[in-house]
Amino acid sequence: MSGDLLAPLVTALNSDAQLPRLADLGGLDLLAEHASELLNRQELPELIQLILADDQASGSAAGRDFLLAAAVAPRNPLVLEAVVEVFLSSTVTVGELGADLVDAWLQASREHLDLIGGIALEASTRLVLAEAGSPYALLDRMARLKRDLPRLSDDFAGRAVRAAGAIAEHFPAPEVPALLEALLARDDVADDAAFELGMLTLRRALASSNAAEARMLLLTARERLTDAHAEEERADAAAFGAAVDAILAYAAGAPVTQDICTRLAEAVVEFRLNMLGMPAGWRTPRFDTIAAWQQLVHTLEKAQASDEPRAWLHAPALITDLVAVYGAHRSLTLFAPTDAPSLSGHHRIGAVPTAPGLHAVLAPRVEHAFLAREGGLALLDGWLEELQHATDTDDDPTAARVREQAAALRQVLSTGGPPSPKPDGPAFTPLAGLRMAPEDARRIETLLAQEPELAQRLEAMIDARNAREIVDEVPIVADVYRSVRRQLDEQCPEGYTGRFAADVDLLLLYLLRFVDLRLSETQKFRGEASRYLRQLKVGEAKPEEKELGRDLRDFLRGQGLRVDLEVANVGAGRVDVAWRPHNELITIELKRDWTDVSWDKITAKYVSQAISYQVSGPALNFFMFLDLTAKPDGLAALPACIDVRTVSGPAGDPRPRTVIMLRVQGNKRDPSSL
Repeated sequence: MSGDLLAPLVTALNSDAQLPRLADLGGLDLLAEHASELLNRQELPELIQLILADDQASGSAAGRDFLLAAAVAPRNPLVLEAVVEVFLSSTVTVGELGADLVDAWLQASREHLDLIGGIALEASTRLVLAEAGSPYALLDRMARLKRDLPRLSDDFAGRAVRAAGAIAEHFPAPEVPALLEALLARDDVADDAAFELGMLTLRRALASSNAAEARMLLLTARERLTDAHAEEERADAAAFGAAVDAILAYAAGAPVTQDICTRLAEAVVEFRLNMLGMPAGWRTPRFDTIAAWQQLVHTLEKAQASDEPRAWLHAPALITDLVAVYGAHRSLTLFAPTDAPSLSGHHRIGAVPTAPGLHAVLAPRVEHAFLAREGGLALLDGWLEELQHATDTDDDPTAARVREQAAALRQVLSTGGPPSPKPDGPAFTPLAGLRMAPEDARRIETLLAQEPELAQRLEAMIDARNAREIVDEVPIVADVYRSVRRQLDEQCPEGYTGRFAADVDLLLLYLLRFVDLRLSETQKFRGEASRYLRQLKVGEAKPEEKELGRDLRDFLRGQGLRVDLEVANVGAGRVDVAWRPHNELITIELKRDWTDVSWDKITAKYVSQAISYQVSGPALNFFMFLDLTAKPDGLAALPACIDVRTVSGPAGDPRPRTVIMLRVQGNKRDPSSL
């Protein structure tokens, strides 16, 4: 055959004419004689279409071999994307070659840690989730992917986030969410990882049948979605976050404010505008599920009118809204079902999934609305009687579920409602989070013990407010910051209060940013200022603590904190870094270590000196060390660079001493050398 092997195909593509048949190009002989050349052609996706349309070619051994080779041949990402879409659009081919395609694309994801490998990983994920291949090899690849993180390109990492989010929805594999947690450290994909973790946590919240667990998961989901929105202002994260705010507010007896509804509406409009004219991706949230969340929030907004006596003048409409809230867990499809999605990622229509967690957190307020209203049960009975004889709902597929949920509500109310659990601990647990004096906290607890319902509402509102708080634009910094604050609340409630606690929080956030920036920056990025972080040569003199001190001082002063170095007359000695924002001095002791940097060893070697500077102030300060150990496997992520330890006071001092310890990783290797 002379000339261009695919001349008829090229001509048809250029003229927008009907594509030729494979037989017009030479049939199976073409594939057998010119396979290597054909696999490198830009027209490979269209050639695959012709092969799939030819029953003889696609059913032959030669045809199958060519197809499997073509699935992984392109080195141009655009061509590979087109090849993947051609395969996934053929249900017959997926059924026959699905398992082989999964193996081929997974192998490509191992060999290529760039965009090519990311596309291949996504393709294998979509096949497995469509039940076209076994999940075991895919789950093994995701488990081992964490080891490859330092070498992954940002493009691969972005695809890995989407694949991990989808896999975690379908398979209870703990290593997949752990991979997403690790990907929070990658700045280019941190917002996507935070969003996927937020949505996974939201799914778990709605699937839980325990109200307390569901509520805590909702708060965690809100934190993740806040991080995702803060990083890239994702409209979908803002929409789901506003919906969670509405659920938490209604459950706490607080108003579902117009601000929440406006934020949700604006986020949905922005999301739709962003998607206008764009093809829906396989991980793009479905418009119908977003509309269901809007409907839920709108229903909550209307149902809260039950707190107003005048609203009961229109009892039928109000009861309809209350019953809609009570049965929302069965009537609304808030998430696409996770069983057998189609290859496009859009799930097939099936039974409406239930969300027991949603019912667990919303039902108590609905039940209370009827019990608190004089004649409320009689009004519900009348509404049920009217519904029983209504004829205009006979063709409504949701009518049966509405009747069922209303009857269940009436059954619960006939027993006087669910019993109120007796608290095992203090009446109002978040008081430590308000940074007030312990005596003030005890007085408020005593007062609120007489009003347990009010205490629960206040607690829920404070938690919801804290979940919405934007801490930092980098999700992993925000996540670690919240974790450390929780540890401080637990380990030193007496010393971590008031103005001092607020100052500690501010310095903690800046120190986390410092550690994260020094962890991420390329070697020699700031010249001599960052030379102390360089990879050390054999026998080379090790960097001094004072180099870390100068860099830290310059960074903190750049943030507006007037810190000083080598401050004398503190705890009978001289402390490396000191900051006095108000009345109390906050200190940071600096060290370097190149032997064993496990937290237990660091505590044993250095904490005694660090706590000695707490003699005349609160029993809480900071310790930072420069880690100069060899790092043959790469750098640890930010969560592994901080630890909180509380130890006994020296010399018979009854006060326990708490130290926040941070690790700055020096002796850094370039990822390309790993």
